[in-house]
Amino acid sequence: MKPIPFLIPKNHILEDIISLGNMLACHSETAEEYIFDFQGKGLDTPFGMIYIAHAIREFIKSHPNSKCTPIRYQDRGYAAHMGYFQACGFEIGNPPGEAHGSETYLPITVLQTRELREQAKLESQHVGDIIESRSSQLACLLTQQQDGPLVELLTYALREMIRNVIEHSGSETFVYCAQYHPRTKQAEIAILDTGMGIWASLEKNPYLKIKSHREALNLALMPGVSGKMHKDVKKDPYDAWQNSGYGLYAVSRLCGHGGKFSLISGDTGLSLKPESKSYHEASLQGTALRIILSSKEIPNLQVTLSRVIKEGSRLAKELQMGNTEANVASQMLSSEFRKE
Repeated sequence: MKPIPFLIPKNHILEDIISLGNMLACHSETAEEYIFDFQGKGLDTPFGMIYIAHAIREFIKSHPNSKCTPIRYQDRGYAAHMGYFQACGFEIGNPPGEAHGSETYLPITVLQTRELREQAKLESQHVGDIIESRSSQLACLLTQQQDGPLVELLTYALREMIRNVIEHSGSETFVYCAQYHPRTKQAEIAILDTGMGIWASLEKNPYLKIKSHREALNLALMPGVSGKMHKDVKKDPYDAWQNSGYGLYAVSRLCGHGGKFSLISGDTGLSLKPESKSYHEASLQGTALRIILSSKEIPNLQVTLSRVIKEGSRLAKELQMGNTEANVASQMLSSEFRKE
């Protein structure tokens, strides 16, 4: 039998990345050898690398008796340095987390959620404070700045992305990667976990009636929606880190002011950008999140974020989100982001 080839997207277009993930997840045929063709020099992005690496690694795990061979990867030195190929399961380049980063990137890094909780316990801090500190360090490393609007923006985004994994996914590990472009002042941050997924997480809220992954994604981006916080849960006024269900809402709206936002869980992906909303067929056990933010488009973070949170609070009260159906959430999103 001839080897079965898989063509890996040369340039990381979102639809192509998700399509490859679907193909690998649904492949049922067994062959003696599979060829993974990386097609030579291309454009590697944080989200593309961690999403494709996860899909290939899971495929290799599910085909233990097959040989998996990478080809035409030699011209992708940046990806090899970032830990891409080893994350896929191939002995090429750096392992994830080995590269030290530079002025423009954070390499593919695998983090144990247990480590953050143990550090918090050791230092007698709330895990939220540890996440805040880690996020600030990563933002400073990525931008080579110690403070300022850009550091604040990326710290906030990283914090909310990591909190979402720690508080909701149930995943033991997660992987992240980031890239900053100084000329355009644009940053891409990607994070992926293999936890329970958005739908299962939100189902913990007895007031949410969810029938599909698409409905779950719509609800997850609404203000005040959470699997852990609802009207039966007593709010602790002394706990600044108690989940409020505003993390993904705020980050997605910040991207709406200048950037792109993509959230994938289960069989559905949802992408948002200014004046645009689209869905994708997907296949992911867990959750993947990509944000692209431009500090040029969000010059005053505090004012913009304050406005986003204030509007979210108003909408949450107006719609009484504790009992909101998923179709209402979808209509709200459609009113802000035109559906493609």
